Amino acid sequence: MANRVRSTSARRPVAAPAPRVIIELQRATHVAGVRLEELLTDAGLSQGEAHVIALLADGAEHTVGELQHDLGHRPSTLSGILDRLESRALIRRELNDADRRSFLISLTRSGRAAARTVIDVLQTIEQSALKDVAARDVAGFHAVARALAETSTSR
Repeated sequence: MANRVRSTSARRPVAAPAPRVIIELQRATHVAGVRLEELLTDAGLSQGEAHVIALLADGAEHTVGELQHDLGHRPSTLSGILDRLESRALIRRELNDADRRSFLISLTRSGRAAARTVIDVLQTIEQSALKDVAARDVAGFHAVARALAETSTSR
């Protein structure tokens, strides 16, 4: 038998490089989310609830559509989170006078106290993560995050 050189390229497709930015972003998001839930155990807030409360912490009323857009949740997921927060008197839903088919969501007094806790915890996580990161690198991260967000919303 003649010595034949076997071509491995015919059997194994060449893999494209892994999308490293997305993979690292997903990993970091997961780790930060787990840490967020650990630090909010005493407050009894889930990660999803904490994100909604953090968005409402600006003190303004938000429509459900705005929250859905900012969080990227499916309507049913966001509705469940809002139901839980409302049942615990952390948010209030009021009919939107400008569009009576929608609701405005805002924090109650208890919700504002929860928001202070959530913001403090988020700041703790962020400060811990960024303590040795240069400002230019943080700015670069923000540029990448904005580009990803704009790409995903322009589908």
